[in-house]
Parts: sequence; C-alpha cells; structure tokens
Amino acid sequence: MVFNRIRNGAGALLLAVCFCAGMILPATASTFISPELQVKLADSDKVYASLLSAYENRKWSQVLSLSKEFSKQYALLNLSPRRSTAFSVDRDEKNRQDKGIKFFNSLRKKKKKEFVMSQGLAAIALAHKRDFVAAHDILRTVEDSGDDYAVIPAARGVIAYKMKDYNAAEPFLKTAHMYDSTMMEPVYYLYKIALKKGEYGTAYFWLEKAAALAPERLNLMMAQGRLLQKLGQSSAAEIMYSKLIERDSSNAVAYNNRGYCRIALGKLDAAFSDFNSAISINSEYSEALLNRAALWRATGNLPAAIEDLNTGLASTPSDARLLVSRMQTFSDMGDFVSAKADMEQILLLSGSISAVNEAAWFLATSPDDSVRDGTRAVALLLPLVERSKRHPRVLDSLAAAYAASGEFEKAVATQQEAVKRGVQYRLPNFQLTKYEKRLALYKENKPFKTGMDD
Repeated sequence: MVFNRIRNGAGALLLAVCFCAGMILPATASTFISPELQVKLADSDKVYASLLSAYENRKWSQVLSLSKEFSKQYALLNLSPRRSTAFSVDRDEKNRQDKGIKFFNSLRKKKKKEFVMSQGLAAIALAHKRDFVAAHDILRTVEDSGDDYAVIPAARGVIAYKMKDYNAAEPFLKTAHMYDSTMMEPVYYLYKIALKKGEYGTAYFWLEKAAALAPERLNLMMAQGRLLQKLGQSSAAEIMYSKLIERDSSNAVAYNNRGYCRIALGKLDAAFSDFNSAISINSEYSEALLNRAALWRATGNLPAAIEDLNTGLASTPSDARLLVSRMQTFSDMGDFVSAKADMEQILLLSGSISAVNEAAWFLATSPDDSVRDGTRAVALLLPLVERSKRHPRVLDSLAAAYAASGEFEKAVATQQEAVKRGVQYRLPNFQLTKYEKRLALYKENKPFKTGMDD
C-alpha cells in the first residue's frame, strides 16, 4: 500500500532542504543551519526518499535497513528547539532572529514527523515479515510522541490484522483514518477486514475510498468489479470492468469477468465477444474457456463446448471445474460412457463439496440405467451434508440419490428439508420450483432423472 500523504510530506521536505542548500535561508537561519548541518539534512533526505520508495515497492528488508539508517542520521542532526533571546538592541534584528527560529523549528518538526513515520513504516514491514514482537518494540520508541501521527495506529492495525485479530485491528485503522483520511493503509485493511467478515457493502465502501486515493492502481478497480459481482450488481460491475479494459486492453481477466456479468444481464452475444477476447489474449485461460463452454452448452452447440473444455484440460488436466462441465456436456450429448469416465476422474482428483456433489448428482440422476447408482451416490453425499452445513443443493442431490436407490421416505423427508433450506438461502424461484417438482415425484415413489423437469 502507498501513503499518498507520505509522498506529499517528502516533497515538502525536499523543497525545504533544497531551500537550505540553495543558500536562500532567512537572514538569521544560517545561525542554526550551518553548512555542515545542511549536508546532514540533505543526506537524511536522500535516505528518507529511498525509504518511501522501498515501502511503496513493498521491499520490506530494505524498509527495515533504511529505517535504521535514517534513525541514526536523525539522532546526529541534534535538532534541539530554538527560542528567541529575551531582548534585542535592534527590533529589525529581533524580527530576523524570530523568523530564522521559526524556520528552524518548522524544519525540526518535519524531521521529527519523518522519524515517527520511519518507525511506523518499519513496524509495518516487520508485521509483513511476521516478526510481531519486533514490530511492537519499534513502536514503543515513538509511543510518547507518535500517537498523534496516523502512521502509528495504522501500524498497530496492520500488526493486529496480520495476527488475524480483526476485532483489535479495526479500531486502530479507523483511528488512523480519522487522523489522516488520505492515507491508503487504513482504508485498504478496513476493506480487507470487512471482506473477511462477509460484510460486502462495508467492504465496498472502504475499497471505493482506497481506489479514489490510488486511481492508478488497476488491481483496486479489479477488486471493485469483483465485489460488485458479489453484491449482485452485475450492471455496475460491467461498467467497472469496462473502465478497466479502457485502461488496460490486454487484461484477459477483465474481459472474462465482464463476460460473466453480461451473461447475468442476458447479453449473450456481448459475453461471447468478451470470452473470445480473453482467450485471444491467453489461449490457455481456463476460466474463460470454462465460461465460453457454458455458453456454448446453453445455446446448444455441444461440440464447441467440448472443444473448449478439451483445450482447457490439455493445459490444466486436474481442474475439477473443467471435468465437471465436460461430464455434464457429455451427458447432454448422450455419451454416458465418457461422462462416467470424467466422473471417476473428478472423484479421484477432487474432494471439494461442489465437485463431489456434481459427481454424485450425475450418478443419482443419469437417465442411463447402466450408469445410475443411487446407493453409491448416497455414500458420497452423506459426508457432504454436514460439511456443507446442510446446503440445499447437497440435500437436493441426496434426496435424488435416496430416490434412485428406492428409499422414497428418506427422499421425501430430505427433499422437504431442501425446499425449506432453499427458501432460507434465498435460492431463485425457478430453482425452488424444480425442488418442489422433484418432491412431488418422490411422493409418488418415482425417481428423478436428468431432463425430466426441462
């Protein structure tokens, strides 16, 4: 992350030091800023600028070494506060002295702020290196003078976040944001915390602030698009991805994600165009191949879907998502032997809930009697029920498996729970309607086979 305010502060300091080095100091400032001190100031300024650059580029080891070097140079400056003499024979001379003292003390204040900043950045670097004890120790060196600087609570917040103590991190980061609303670190980690808590609206609020602070960072635009998708705002996400593509026309992920949004918006031709663009940029981009295959399948071009899925599997043969999609496409084509071979491969390669559930659903609902195996499907699904926290989709598959094995009472009870849980999970109405149709079948002691509710 980058502190915009840090860069501004560095710029102001550079001007101040150049002002000194250019020998255009206030008339009496040279009393306090000798040529020797000017050299020391220039040297410390170079180190500080290097420190900011290392931090911006997330070179944590360099941040730590440069922070130590800057601390040593700061101590050598010995910028003790200066005060005006109690009297002066000449009023003009007194005014010149006062202006010089004011200039010196202003410079002293800037250097102190830089010192506090250097310690805060070092603490953040240590947090990223997971040396939390050292991070806390370095903050203690400025705890008496640094609490009013935003970098200190920001550093404490980052340390807490890295230690996964999100409840402790949040108030520190909010305090830092209150001290300095232009600082990136607090808003970025407040976004991350809200995201981990599943508070997507709050996460977007902070992410939008982060993107406004660093409009040049395309990864924040990508994060905004993805978060808008999570919030179900496909139209807004489409606009965000379009803005990103305007900035970076070679971003295959942006094209793919926009295509996915366009499917949700019913813009199938535009979605095809986006997936084509993504694949032309990266011919082995499995996500785009998977999405385009789903579109081919939805529009009835099953051979084209198989071709895309084969291309994806050629580069990532263990991708269960591609295998699931190909299994389903082969099943749609009536090639149940090939579909079953993919199913066995899925079970061999993946233990994920979604992959196993799809494989078991195929076993339970295949219209081919030689493939359908309700008993095996039940055995696969029972361990998933609790793993999935009794997700309605898993319950729906289990009910179909019970029906396929002739256990209709269990099928009815399980499907009734699937309907109830589906309402709680806010599944779309068309999905709940399918659940209810299957329930009616089981009540009549009839199994469900793929294609019966099409």
